[in-house]
Amino acid sequence: MKTVLHLTPGGSQYWLKGRDGWQPHDGPPSGPVWVVTDLAEEGFAEIQIPRIFGRDRQNYVSRQVASRFPDTPYRTTLPVKPGGGLMDRIAPPRQTLLGLDAATRVNLALDSLPGPLAGVWSTSMLLTTIACRKPLPPELFMVLPGLDALRIVVIKNRLPVLTRLIAGVTRPSDQVAEVVRTLRHLENTRVLDRSVHRHGVLVLGATEGMATALAAEHLDLLSPPPPWVDKPPSHWLFALFDLALKSPVGQLAPLSRRTQYVAAQLRQAAYIGAAISLGGALWAAGDNLRYIVAGQVSHSQIQANAQALAVKMGETDQKMVGFGVAAETVRAAVALDRDEVSTAPSLSQQMQQLGGVIGQHEAVRLGQLAWTILPPGRPACGGGVVGAPDVAAGAEAPASQRVVEISFDLALPEDLREKARAQMVSSMSALLAKLDGASVIRDPAKGLDKAALSGGGTRAGTDKALSWCLTLPGAPKSPSPT
Repeated sequence: MKTVLHLTPGGSQYWLKGRDGWQPHDGPPSGPVWVVTDLAEEGFAEIQIPRIFGRDRQNYVSRQVASRFPDTPYRTTLPVKPGGGLMDRIAPPRQTLLGLDAATRVNLALDSLPGPLAGVWSTSMLLTTIACRKPLPPELFMVLPGLDALRIVVIKNRLPVLTRLIAGVTRPSDQVAEVVRTLRHLENTRVLDRSVHRHGVLVLGATEGMATALAAEHLDLLSPPPPWVDKPPSHWLFALFDLALKSPVGQLAPLSRRTQYVAAQLRQAAYIGAAISLGGALWAAGDNLRYIVAGQVSHSQIQANAQALAVKMGETDQKMVGFGVAAETVRAAVALDRDEVSTAPSLSQQMQQLGGVIGQHEAVRLGQLAWTILPPGRPACGGGVVGAPDVAAGAEAPASQRVVEISFDLALPEDLREKARAQMVSSMSALLAKLDGASVIRDPAKGLDKAALSGGGTRAGTDKALSWCLTLPGAPKSPSPT
């Protein structure tokens, strides 16, 4: 049995799909949960992208998504409709974004889930998926009546341009009025051309008396396409649930919320791959027997070669005696290699750790960076600054433990809002503190101005780079031989 959590302005409801179809469920479900939202905060946005490619394009789109929906992690980009010339196919000039600006409410619902989260899909996106089917026209008004609200999604060139959730609209005459009001708004904003052709309206519910009223406003009432053409109006909600179970495009939850579910899916795929590998190994085992027999034949030859090598090593030892190098000098050289060279902290490993933290914020730019192995007795980060932990500043590591000091500057986007800037800096400091053995000495998050202006004022320090300084443990020194 599969479970869907339907999240609406009026509350939330679990639905289980069994042999008899969809049934409401009051107790905690077992297994993964698919979440379908129907909230007023769902929204689409279209952005224009300059002719850039690869990593630059990804970074630009990521910054635009964060700028359009700065207060929610439930956001994503939608697939680009192919069309135009070759360059437009390689680097489309437009991109449609989807966001759910109700992070607090969605977080409360997800925190109470008893099982892993499969994903979050909005009703607007699910209706868009249905509207983009080939039998339907490229410009369409999708209308989904509910028990106490009306959902309208407008499609242009098989891409969503507007979604609305109007509370208290249940009568067909009021539903027609809202569709017409939406059409007039899009015509006034020049999203749709005025009176060029008749627009289609697909109502996923009762349509008594709506065809005549819509026709008078230059709108045509359409019949549902297969496979829902003969289904009752109540089936449409369950059709959206069935569509969500297929995990279509437009999933909104961040990966951190879906880790358990994604890991289970990968584990299942790994088991299948392991079974296939085992079968291949058994098939190849017969061929390996031939090589085992050949190895036994050559074993005696290997032993003879080993004996000859031992004789040559003995001769080499006799020659080294005549070089005149004292044994103490050799031991000192070995100790130097063991204590100073072999045990030096790994620069590449710590840079990878730091890059993993900074890479989670693609909009920032790295400025100066310094990596230093602290000599014994030298305090870290210049002895500590304002906002550094009380015990970490100036503390010395044990004699058997190396300490590495890393300081770097980050520049944030100038167009970043004050709230988003503070969240980004705090997130960066929290991620640095989670590094194994890390101690953040210089933390700009503790010096941020908490009194951000809500309207049009200037933001102090937004044009300056932010500086962090932290320490990481290096490799411990090996004990000296006795």
